[in-house]
Amino acid sequence: MIRKALLCNLALFPLTALAIGVPSAAPAHLAFQDSARNSEVTIRAQLVDSLTVSNLENAPTHYDNSASVRLYLEGFFTQAFHFSARVKVFTDYTNRDIPDHFYNPEEGLPYNKQSENKRTWDIFAANASYDLKAVKLMAGFDYLEWGPARRNHVILRGEQNPYRPWQDSTSRLQGPAPTPYFGYQFVLGPIEYTQYAAKLFEKKGYNKYIHAHRLDLKLPENITLGLSETSLYGETTELAGTNPNPDADSAYREFEWAYVIPFVPYVFQEHLQGDRDNISLAFDLSIKTIRHWELYGELLWDDMKSPTSMFDDSWWGNKWAASIGIARDSLRLGPALFGWFTEFTRIEPWVYTHHKGGGYTYAHYNQTLGSNLGPNSEELYTKLDAKVAFVDVALFASMVKKCNTFGSHIRDIHTPDSPTNKHFLRKGWTDEYQELGGSLKVEPWDVISLELGYSRFFGDYEGYTARAAGSLQW
Repeated sequence: MIRKALLCNLALFPLTALAIGVPSAAPAHLAFQDSARNSEVTIRAQLVDSLTVSNLENAPTHYDNSASVRLYLEGFFTQAFHFSARVKVFTDYTNRDIPDHFYNPEEGLPYNKQSENKRTWDIFAANASYDLKAVKLMAGFDYLEWGPARRNHVILRGEQNPYRPWQDSTSRLQGPAPTPYFGYQFVLGPIEYTQYAAKLFEKKGYNKYIHAHRLDLKLPENITLGLSETSLYGETTELAGTNPNPDADSAYREFEWAYVIPFVPYVFQEHLQGDRDNISLAFDLSIKTIRHWELYGELLWDDMKSPTSMFDDSWWGNKWAASIGIARDSLRLGPALFGWFTEFTRIEPWVYTHHKGGGYTYAHYNQTLGSNLGPNSEELYTKLDAKVAFVDVALFASMVKKCNTFGSHIRDIHTPDSPTNKHFLRKGWTDEYQELGGSLKVEPWDVISLELGYSRFFGDYEGYTARAAGSLQW
């Protein structure tokens, strides 16, 4: 039954491709516009079908088919008001069992179980902005992303979701989730200030919030320096008395309006509110002084005592994460356009966790808001891509280390009885693997694209994943 469903879905794109094989001069979208061009609404649609085959050591071969319908809406009403929205509706088939979902955010993104091997689910995102010249107002239900990292954002990752072998499961959907938010932005010459207040979801019926503000300084020689803070808090999600930390049962938490005021340092504001919240400080840097080159980095301090404590492993609370990279874009060699980047990421133990439990962790729908490597991990990643006409080829390699000791998962809770020191990538408890892979994307016309991908894993994870996908868009 499952195999038949997979074949039926995969047959869609070759047949459709034959039907529309002749390029059309018609635009690949539907647009409405007033005569003065002060308003415009654009509608796009896309059909996507994919098959992923995974064969990892000590596990049977798995087949996962996903078919989706995607709609996109964007435009503006006057030059000041801009908006966009997108919705994706999925039907997944697999040859492995799908567990029940009870629509609790702790279980990850919600889905509807149709049978033991079939589920449907959907997700949407939308945003709008209104520019008052002095300030831009923003609101939406969307992904928040900060920092220049190309592989692993350690601050706010947005929709970044690299595949990890330990995610090879149907117990929950692994992708990040959008969040409802409102915010504003000031621009004064080379200075840009952005602030958000957002609702997070940890457990049904429980409040959880994150506030984030950021200062971007555009320096000479095409250098950008970013400074940001986040404050995260919520209601206690664990059963009363199960967390031995004396300040863990915080019970009900309301939205803290003081965090909405611009230019107020969170680290100071938190003290005035009882020193109850999860505060982090972050820096990022992008240097594009040399044309087509970029040197970048992100650094997250999570409850650090002082800058020098980064190198002190005697206290578990000295938590930090960093991504640094170098990239070369738009390198023309004959008919091909090349680009490459190399990035190194290190995440210390206990980063993104909090001793008060789920209401304070740096997580949303059981997924970290930062890199999905999670705490106590590191990765070295390199990617080379080349584009010739409508063909895009990429090769990549990575080396990953992920520890499994206490303090290596976002749901771990440090208690008064836990060791006060920390061990980064503790020997004997760390999984190490290498990944080599590539992808091929062909887009001969605006209305059709085909994509193939393959990854081979070596080390503590042995095996491969292969993916084929096709899409029609209009």
